[in-house]
Amino acid sequence: MLPALLLPVFMAVSNAFIVNVATPSIQKGLGASFADVQFMLTGYTLTFAVLLIIGARLGDRFGRRRMLFIGVALFTIASLLCGFSDHVSMLVAWRVLQGVGAALFMPQVLSLIQANYPPERRGAVFGMYGATQGIAATAGQVIGGLLLRMDLWDLEWRAVFLISVLFGVLILALIPFIPESGSPDRAGLDWAGAALAAAGLLMLVYPLVQGQRQGWPAGLVVSLLLSAPVLALFAWYERRLLRRGRLPFMNVDLFRHKVFAFGILVVLLLMSSQGAFFLVAAYMLQLGLHFSALQAGLAMVAMGMGYFLASLFSARVAAKLGPHVLTVGSILTIAGYLLLIWAVRTTGISSDIGVWIPALAVLGIGQGFVAAPLTNIVLAKIRTTDIGSASGVMTTSIQIASTIGIALIGIVWLHALDARTGSTLAYPEAFNVCLAVLAAASALILPLALMLAGRTGARQSPRR
Repeated sequence: MLPALLLPVFMAVSNAFIVNVATPSIQKGLGASFADVQFMLTGYTLTFAVLLIIGARLGDRFGRRRMLFIGVALFTIASLLCGFSDHVSMLVAWRVLQGVGAALFMPQVLSLIQANYPPERRGAVFGMYGATQGIAATAGQVIGGLLLRMDLWDLEWRAVFLISVLFGVLILALIPFIPESGSPDRAGLDWAGAALAAAGLLMLVYPLVQGQRQGWPAGLVVSLLLSAPVLALFAWYERRLLRRGRLPFMNVDLFRHKVFAFGILVVLLLMSSQGAFFLVAAYMLQLGLHFSALQAGLAMVAMGMGYFLASLFSARVAAKLGPHVLTVGSILTIAGYLLLIWAVRTTGISSDIGVWIPALAVLGIGQGFVAAPLTNIVLAKIRTTDIGSASGVMTTSIQIASTIGIALIGIVWLHALDARTGSTLAYPEAFNVCLAVLAAASALILPLALMLAGRTGARQSPRR
């Protein structure tokens, strides 16, 4: 059962990094503009983000294993269609379909882990879940670089999509080993709430992704400003349904639980920093230091391995430290960014980046010690009937945070580069400005981690 639950996570995460590495080759192969390629990337992310909660509720309503199967099948078919696209508009459309598939299967994974593993084993399983994400992020960059270099059967960039077809077929064969589960209350879906949530998230995320590229036209600014009242209307409507005794699309009362609310804030800060870091690191390595896509991917292996090992052993560390494992992880994350700032300042524009390796490893270990146990802590006290909704909120938060982080760090990156035009150290200095911003954002995780430890330490057994 565990491979059937973790392989979809690996496929979804690695696919995003594989495609990112192949972006220049896709642009050249299809004769597309940079704006076309950007839309290809954001089309997947936006669809994934706004439909995640809907996917979680569909799993509750119709069966989580069933929706996992449908989502993986749809993602596999879309990957095949992406691989045979001969025009950028076709590729954008099939990437959106990939996002629909991912939104259907990703939230089912956390719900199925929660439903099928006893409390004393969930910590270790969630640790492996976090480790899978870490290793997939690193492996995706390496796999993407290898596929482009090997150019199997003259497929060029098409191979980066077709590799997901192989993963999908394997996963579909393993899914029957997972017991079916769902919410005991199978009332009708709250489609009005789902529409309000999707509209509010789309109005928030799309301007942040496209605003800078389009010069912030009035329409995008208005959309961004109106997203807050639309999401507020969504929260009011959902609470109104609860008061009437009906099943809402999302139980907004989840945020009344301080542990859940603080945990979502940590997710937002951690994942926004992660998404932003990988973006500026790719630019630094490939444009600043002139690394190939494969070399850039290999350079990030130390961080991925640190994240993987920390996630894998986080349950054992948590058995000794309890929720304070989050505190340790927060401190190590901040230290990793600061060490990397020093390493970049030391190497400058030199391609000999061996001094980066310890800093990247510390950064990966710190983020792994936060991400892996956090899932167990946040979901531990959630009722069975709300698992799907809570998992959907958490997974959506990851996608929203990553998108927002990329959008905001792009502004910082471009501004820092413009301010250093003509300097031979423009890229290292701009990279360090971004690292300083990410370190400051990560520092906000520390007080939240201490509050989570204070609220959960007394109620969880030492084993948890």
